[in-house]
Amino acid sequence: MTTRRVPPSLWAIALFQFVAPLVLPPSFYAAISLPIALVLFAVFALLGVNLLRLKEWARVATVFLQGFSLIVRLLTVVSGAIPADGGPLDVVFVVTALSSMALSGLILYTIDLPDVQLLMQT
Repeated sequence: MTTRRVPPSLWAIALFQFVAPLVLPPSFYAAISLPIALVLFAVFALLGVNLLRLKEWARVATVFLQGFSLIVRLLTVVSGAIPADGGPLDVVFVVTALSSMALSGLILYTIDLPDVQLLMQT
């Protein structure tokens, strides 16, 4: 039986993929209930463990979730950067949204590299 080594980039994704959705403006945390936050954390933990076990479904699910996160952030930053009352630009919101988008993009780029795809094929 041949043992496949997990590359450091995949370790980083598995350990820190839940960071991109967590980069939110402080006002957003008030809207999330604890049970929902725990379920989301469990989903990302499950994905992380299965990425380290080199399961292809975990790679596909990570691509889907991070892509979805990227699209949602893009839509929310476009619609929510300037308050409806015409106030000033919400800098904290824009910075957190752009940071989250950058992290999701980096995760998508890394997990979609050909060597990672080949490693995770069953």
